[in-house]
Amino acid sequence: MEIKDRKDFDISNTIDAEALAKRWGVTKKTIDNRRLKGERPNHWKITGKIYYDLDDVINYEKESYISSNA
Repeated sequence: MEIKDRKDFDISNTIDAEALAKRWGVTKKTIDNRRLKGERPNHWKITGKIYYDLDDVINYEKESYISSNA
């Protein structure tokens, strides 16, 4: 299997599932379900804990923006 768009892990620029759930106003279970479905944002699993790249989260949020002037 070829891995594309590999990103280096930088703990100082990550957010965990609990913090992401709080940021988005959803439950951690919702975040977990999205991850299990393969939905973005991308994540790392390090020693059993899930981490999301904060830049990827911010980019995903920006891409999700829908302007009423579109």
